[in-house]
Amino acid sequence: MHMFKTLLSALLLTALSTATIAQQYDKLDLSKQPLANEVCATCHGGAGQGNPVVGGPSLAGLEPWYLRTQLENFRAGIRGSQKDYIPGNEMQASVAKLSDQEINDLVDQIANWEVIENDHSVTGDIAKGETLYAACGACHGATGEGNQALGAPGLAGRNDWYMFRQIKLFKSGYRGNHPDDTAGKLMRPSVQALQSDDDINAVLAYINTLN
Repeated sequence: MHMFKTLLSALLLTALSTATIAQQYDKLDLSKQPLANEVCATCHGGAGQGNPVVGGPSLAGLEPWYLRTQLENFRAGIRGSQKDYIPGNEMQASVAKLSDQEINDLVDQIANWEVIENDHSVTGDIAKGETLYAACGACHGATGEGNQALGAPGLAGRNDWYMFRQIKLFKSGYRGNHPDDTAGKLMRPSVQALQSDDDINAVLAYINTLN
């Protein structure tokens, strides 16, 4: 009998606790969460730290002008239109219905995220990478700081695994092949100088030293 009463008390406490939690969630107004949480968090992380498992790069610290351009490009189908490139398709679908004002709001919210240092996952010949990077530096800057006038984002501190993927996309024509992608068209011939994955890894290993 004592054991039965103890069990019954435990069940009642659990039920009351569950009911209390449910009441607390009922009071939350989830419709007023930041737009960045609705659009970005699932793939890019709640703090913009990135998620390599789903292919979402870090967003914190990304130049607002570049982020705005890419969001507009995805919305317009300039990026992410290839049906067999799943991360691009998902990104395009996420931003397809955003208005200009919502894109501006999104960029402003992300600009306030604290920059998180990215882990390095690529290894390569740094000395070789420094030599190869000379061509990259003409647009992206000697220290990977970027150049807005040329539409070239900063590279220092970005996800090396994501940059590897983007270089491969530029080389294959999956990116930079759209007639309205002005900056992408400049990037495509530049990456052809990286003739192998070893070359790409060497450049990225050197960029990692620019943090």
